[in-house]
Amino acid sequence: MSAVIHKLSKYRNSPDHKKRTSRPRKRLYYLGTHSYSGMPGCSWTTAYWVKRLGVGHQWELYCTAEGYGRQKVLYGTFNRVELIEYFDSVQFDLDATFFEAIGIHQGETVFNLDEYR
Repeated sequence: MSAVIHKLSKYRNSPDHKKRTSRPRKRLYYLGTHSYSGMPGCSWTTAYWVKRLGVGHQWELYCTAEGYGRQKVLYGTFNRVELIEYFDSVQFDLDATFFEAIGIHQGETVFNLDEYR
């Protein structure tokens, strides 16, 4: 007697599939403003937006730049890790729940199953 085993998570209507593939439909997110200050008289404020490209593997970062007023200027295209590292480098504090809400999951871990055999 042979048994055919199907993984239910591959089917679209399974709860595991819906939980795994859920991401918001919104594509452009306003992150807020961030103030930089150096010496006296040398400070400015930048507003940030991120835009999801495709299914969320690439993100475009927009910001306001000196001399452009409130116009959004494309800063660059980043993947999930690079985007988080950029915000850490400019000391713009965003918590993990915000990244989860817009579809950037930080807690993904890849396990090598050969080590457990």
